[in-house]
This record gives sequence, C-alpha cells and structure tokens, in this order.
Amino acid sequence: MFKKDQLNQLALPLILSNVVSLVISLCDQAVMGHLSITSFAAVGIVAGFINSVTGVLGATSISFNILGARVYQNQSLFRKYLETQVILSLLIGLLGFGFITFGGKFIFQQIYQLNAQVLEESLNYAYIFSSSIGLNLLLFTCSSYLKIINRTKYILIGNTVATISNVILDLLFVYGLGLGMIGNAVGSVLALILNLIIYLVLLKCEIRWEVPLFRFSLIKENLQYAFPMMVQEFLENTILIVVLGALISRIGLLEVSVYQLINQLLQISWMPMYAYAQATLTIVSENPKCIVPIHQQAITRSIRLYALISVFLVLNQNFIINLITNQKLLLEYFCKYFPMVIILFIFNNMLTIYQYTLQTLGEQKWILKTTLLIYSIGYLLIYLFAQLYKSLWIVYVILAMIYFILSRIMKLKLKINLDKYLQIPPCL
Repeated sequence: MFKKDQLNQLALPLILSNVVSLVISLCDQAVMGHLSITSFAAVGIVAGFINSVTGVLGATSISFNILGARVYQNQSLFRKYLETQVILSLLIGLLGFGFITFGGKFIFQQIYQLNAQVLEESLNYAYIFSSSIGLNLLLFTCSSYLKIINRTKYILIGNTVATISNVILDLLFVYGLGLGMIGNAVGSVLALILNLIIYLVLLKCEIRWEVPLFRFSLIKENLQYAFPMMVQEFLENTILIVVLGALISRIGLLEVSVYQLINQLLQISWMPMYAYAQATLTIVSENPKCIVPIHQQAITRSIRLYALISVFLVLNQNFIINLITNQKLLLEYFCKYFPMVIILFIFNNMLTIYQYTLQTLGEQKWILKTTLLIYSIGYLLIYLFAQLYKSLWIVYVILAMIYFILSRIMKLKLKINLDKYLQIPPCL
C-alpha cells in the first residue's frame, strides 16, 4: 500500500497535507465559534460562498495540470502554459475581487437575507476575504506545477506552515487585537500570502522567474478545456448540495443535522480518494499509455486507506462526536447510520478516480452530461420516496446507487475506448 513508486510519491504528501489542513481548519472554526453565534454564522456564509466560487474557478488549475503535464518535456512550451496560467489566475482574482466589492451587498442582502449589523460586518469581512480568490488560484497553480514535477512534499510543507500560522494569526487579530470577524479575514488572507511566499521560495531553484507574457490562444485553450469541469464543480458542489439539503429538510431538521455530521466525517475518509485521483490525473496526463495500471492501483490503494480510516472513525465515533456536539439524540442517530453509510459509499472511491481519469483523457463534456442525467434521476427518486417513508436511509441508499451506477458507466466507457486512449501520445 505504501511502497515507494510515482503514485505514492504524489499521493501520500497530498493526503498528509489534507489531514493537516482539516485539523487546523477545525481549530480555525473554533476560534470564531467562541466569539459569537452571529459571527460564526456570518463567517460561515461569506467564506462558504467565496470558497464555492473559488472551487469552480479552480478548474482552470486542473486544466493547467492536464495540459501542462502533456507538454512538460518541452520546457519552452511548458513555460508558456505556466505563464499563461499565472496571468489567468491574476485576472480571475481581480475580477472576483471586483465582483464581491461591487456586488457583495446585493448577494448577501437579497440572497442570504442578511441585514443591519450582521450585513455590515459580513460585507467588511467579504471585502477583505475576496482577495483569497486570486491568492488561492495562484496557490492552485503552484500546487499543480508541484504535482507535475513530482514535488508534492513542498505542498505538505507550505500547507502545514500556513495553516498553523492561520490559527495563530486568527487568535492574535480576533482576540489579541479585538478585531473580531475582520481579524479572521485578515489572518486568513495573510496565511494564504505566507503559503504563496513559501512556494516561491521552495521553487526558486526550479523556475527562472520572469515577467509572464499574455498569450490569448493558450488562455482560450485552458478555458475551453476547463469550462465543462467548472460546470461539473458547480453542479456537484453547489447545486446538488443545495437541492439535497432541501430534500433532506423535508424529512426533518434532526436528519439534516445527522447528514451534515456524517458528511464531515466522510470527508476525512475520502481524503485518500482525492489524493490518488489527483495523482492519477497528473501521471496519466504525462503518459496515457499507463492508464490501466495507474488507475487500478489508485482505486485499490484509496479503498484500502478509506477502509482503514473508516474503521478508526467507527471504533471511535462516540469520542469524536462528543468533541463536536453534546446532543445525545444526534449522537444516537449518527451511530445508527454511520457504519452502514461507510459501506454504502465505498463506490464513490471508484467513481472519483474514474472521473478524474476520463477528464484527463478529454471526456469532461461526456462526464458532465452523464452525471447530470444520473443525478437528476436519482434526486427525483429521493424526492418521491422521501415523501413516502420520511427516512434518511432513502437518501443514503439512492446516493450509493448513483455512485455505483456512475462508476460502472465510467468503467465501461474507459474499457470500450481504451484503444483510442492508448493512442494519445505521451507528453511532448
């Protein structure tokens, strides 16, 4: 499972980096949670919205990861792709900052229904935190570059130092200087800047830094490749989450709380899945001829680590949940669902790695159409059956069916078109 090969060299530092980021982010949430309920909620709304926007726009970095890996051996061309991605990240960051600055009041007042003092504090937070869009896109670009050159240990170093600094800065600004929500925004942005500086220092020997040149044709190529993935990201991590939340709320508020709690722990179990999927994306982009062994190894290893982490979480579920909440009824329902959900959702490991592999091979439009169709049918079934049975089991069983069906369809797609994919030349 942990043998020293290219797949693990890429994936394992990413897993450790994700674990560190998750633990520190929970500490960061605790800082605001002890300030006030209003501040905690407002920060959650604003940061959640801006992070969702960043996640969608971050598809440009995935596009660079794929396109850049294909041409990596041609250093002159690769440098042009890298320069183009830096310019694109800066442009999108400036547009995002302007969008929040001039449209933030409408968004948080009309859509989120914030008002009075809460609205004012939220806007002040948003004006500062919106600079994180550009900073995160630059960080995504650096991390994509590090994956391509197989230096993911630098990602671990940068994320670890920056996330620890984030908590320290939050404590300093929020409580030490009494800046409240504003202090949280300033601390978060400074931590991102620190992370970027760390990457630049670590990469000073890898990259000959010059003023990047604007190349419209490469920007167009990047955006054309990234657009279906942007829509996919928006669909899966915004639209579907909102719709599913609305469907579960029809069952009951307790079920909403249970679902959110289980989802938090599932994110921990899924960390290896995302790391191996990203590693697969990079390796297959460089050499499509290794599709079969790489994606099979990625699935096997991610499932093993998923099982290992899940067993640990199940065995310690009472202790872990008591750290998060002291509501006995919530704990009782959580323990009722969680072990079986872990088993049902094992298919998501296969689905995610198949999806990343096919995106690498240029099938992002097909993936978008297929997932939209299957999810639409599945959510319709959830709506119909949840009305009849009022049970969270309906949601989890149908979601598991969606993951299973999509993983089988994508596996079949990969198998049928394997000869075509193997004809794709390795990186230039």
